[in-house]
Amino acid sequence: MENISDNQFTEWNRAIKNGSKECYSDFFRACYEHYVRFAYRYVKSKDQACDLVQEAFIKLWKNRDQLDTSKSLKSYMFTIIRNLCLNHIRDHKNRFESLEGKEPSVHSLIIHQEYEDTSYVEKTIENIEKLIKQLPERQREAFELSRFDGLLHEEIAEVMNISARTVNNHIVSASNFLKEKYEVYNRRDIDIAL
Repeated sequence: MENISDNQFTEWNRAIKNGSKECYSDFFRACYEHYVRFAYRYVKSKDQACDLVQEAFIKLWKNRDQLDTSKSLKSYMFTIIRNLCLNHIRDHKNRFESLEGKEPSVHSLIIHQEYEDTSYVEKTIENIEKLIKQLPERQREAFELSRFDGLLHEEIAEVMNISARTVNNHIVSASNFLKEKYEVYNRRDIDIAL
């Protein structure tokens, strides 16, 4: 989704508002899988994530005449999906099934280099994922929307219904926590290796 320009989202927004089924279909095909991965982070069920994203796309089409073309279609969909996921969690507590498959990872946080020892990279990724799970819920959500989903601070603010300044504070706090804790992990690994 990071390969899709803001201009493309704006074009889709206008065209969908005007009833273009072709643009709606293009938007669906281009973004569906990314939105499913986003929903999965909440509901932890691939089937349920797919259902909720489909529900969000149906909701988008039914309410297309109410689209605000001056606002981001990308963040509007994230907001719809997030709300559907939170409603689902509230209504179906403790009924989640596990997913065998993809969960967004932190591969994008690590500079890709050639390592002879791939276990080092795998261990690093595993450690960072554990640290991200330790973040307070709102910090983690803002951080993941920024780093994994590529949303701008203003878009995250819309999705989370908070100010862009609060989004920035969450991301800075999360980044500082991750950097500090990761340095501790690295020092510990070096001590063990010695």
